Amino acid sequence: MFEYEMIEQAAFMYLRAMSFQSIVDILQSWFNKDVFTKDILIEHIEKLADDLPSHQEVTAWLHPKRSGYYALDGTWMKLQGQDFILLIVLDVSTLDIVSWHVAEEESEASYLTLMKQAHEEINGSIKGFFCDGDPGLLKVLKEGYPKVPIQLCVFHKYSRAGQIIPFTHAKTELDKEIKRQVEAVLFATTKQEAIEKLAEMQAYAKEHQEYEKLKRIVGVLKRNFDLLLTHFDNPEMSPYNNTLEGFNYLVKRKTRLMKGFKKEDNIERWLKLILLDWRFHKLSSSEFANRRGKSPLELAGCELPKIRNWMVYIRKKYGEGAT
Repeated sequence: MFEYEMIEQAAFMYLRAMSFQSIVDILQSWFNKDVFTKDILIEHIEKLADDLPSHQEVTAWLHPKRSGYYALDGTWMKLQGQDFILLIVLDVSTLDIVSWHVAEEESEASYLTLMKQAHEEINGSIKGFFCDGDPGLLKVLKEGYPKVPIQLCVFHKYSRAGQIIPFTHAKTELDKEIKRQVEAVLFATTKQEAIEKLAEMQAYAKEHQEYEKLKRIVGVLKRNFDLLLTHFDNPEMSPYNNTLEGFNYLVKRKTRLMKGFKKEDNIERWLKLILLDWRFHKLSSSEFANRRGKSPLELAGCELPKIRNWMVYIRKKYGEGAT
């Protein structure tokens, strides 16, 4: 009923953070008639998503190179009011997505499934992992890759402490002092300094045992404390995992346009669209000059022409050189 190119263009507009109703309005203005409704537009885009190759098929086609450093995390979404989680393995150097998995919960089993999907591709080129300290994830990484260094995100730990005592609104002198000590531990310039500052904070907590929040914050800092220090022994690793945090925000922003998922069958379709779009889109505002104007796939060594709509490119070129 509609030309395939028009559906590809409509899908591209959605992926550039436009609402479905806005896209319908634009198309109706362009054709000067009621081209189709929002529901029909969504139906056509979902069919387009089904026709696109899978994440793994695109990887097998374009052969992106891996740096060996990977961030793992999950972002929560909703299906008819019920929570589910999108788990991601991201190459922190190229920002390309290695693997993703949708699960009902963040657990050892769900992360094990994620890593099984990624294992064949990254095995033999693993230099370090970055994560937020989920117990199930840590168990999978420690048991499956016992010699690979793991760095917990320092800022994530700082944010967790800030949930107990809101540091941005610290009013009492005691809270301000706790904030200062937490920062001294987490943002120390040497491994020994971090260890000493934690010991000082533990002693301080003993002097203020009546303050339960201080006790809880010390517990937060002590949990997997050694993994917060990994970057001191591996200077090529950053103490932060903000790359994946930023990516998670982008995914949430795009799915927010849909006001949550209505059907379980649609989750894989729309995430497939969003995550493939990430792999092909050019980074225009990266703080790193060598990334600007390049897509994650290009940063991963894939030679691509100038692409204006990656869905058109895939339709015309997919399969050339695929293994």
